[in-house]
Amino acid sequence: MIKLTRINEYEDEQQDWLIEGFLCPWLTLLSGQPKHGKSLLAGHIAISLIQETPLLGHFVTGSNHVIAWLGYDAGWKQEVSTRWLEASRGQIFLCNPLRSLEKSQWLLLAKSLQTEGVTLLIIDHLYGMAGALGLNDAEQVAVITNLLRPFYEEYGIAVLLLAQASKGQFSNGRAAHSVAIEGEARALIRISDKKKNGARKIDLISNTSGEESISVRLTPEVIEIKESKPSHKDEKSERESPDIVRDFLAKANTRAMTSWSGVGREIHRLGLSTSEAAGRSMSTRWRKQDLIKMESRIVVAGDSLLPAEYLTNPYNNKNASSDYLPSGVYGRVNG
Repeated sequence: MIKLTRINEYEDEQQDWLIEGFLCPWLTLLSGQPKHGKSLLAGHIAISLIQETPLLGHFVTGSNHVIAWLGYDAGWKQEVSTRWLEASRGQIFLCNPLRSLEKSQWLLLAKSLQTEGVTLLIIDHLYGMAGALGLNDAEQVAVITNLLRPFYEEYGIAVLLLAQASKGQFSNGRAAHSVAIEGEARALIRISDKKKNGARKIDLISNTSGEESISVRLTPEVIEIKESKPSHKDEKSERESPDIVRDFLAKANTRAMTSWSGVGREIHRLGLSTSEAAGRSMSTRWRKQDLIKMESRIVVAGDSLLPAEYLTNPYNNKNASSDYLPSGVYGRVNG
């Protein structure tokens, strides 16, 4: 039976990102050239979820995350165990490689993972799962995506799929083969520009959160943002932003800001951005400039927004909503 719903009658079943702007609740594709650190980044993503700690400035939503890791390369279980055993708190399941493309086998896996409370399935990697399928053919790619779709649509398990990028100099971490692979994913993570001392570039791309490029240092022990000298454009933006943020905090509907995505939607509602995605990008820039921040899971004015005396006495902040003084609360964040 075909169901039609008028747009004004549609009720949005909002699903929070597992890691805001980084890991979506559906299919996220992580791609990069061989030996560029895809599995390493996947491990840091898993540990961030388990320990509920921000990843490169992006906050985790939800709690009690459990990870299932399904690998295909020789020795992958030993590698995952050696790297992440201590930090994982026993919250990572290691799955035997599933080489069958029978839908019933993958549905059985989805049911088993749901029973164990798994919230994220990491598949490392696409080649191993595809077997003899030709990934240049969109119809062959559809075989893979049809097996994965029930995990996030029916069983509520997000999927992080690792894929190889072409070895060309200008691939920039983009997944090789058919564009249908990236087309199915709701979020893309591209890793590229491998240099000494763990330096990498990570590009985050999605329809809902916009685009972000981050220079990082990535090693088994740490993942952190590499500081870069701000451009003249960034300095100008920083001079212009404080008054905009103060005005935003005074007018924003705090009850609508239950996540960083909600902050982006509120920025757009107030006409400060051309789209919700642009609003989220703006909120990310404000956080990096320390114009807004999170304290005890509460969004407050950042240290660079207000003079020192304002930080100790919220009654001095003329832009604060009187409904939320004296705490200075502007919105509770789930992640």
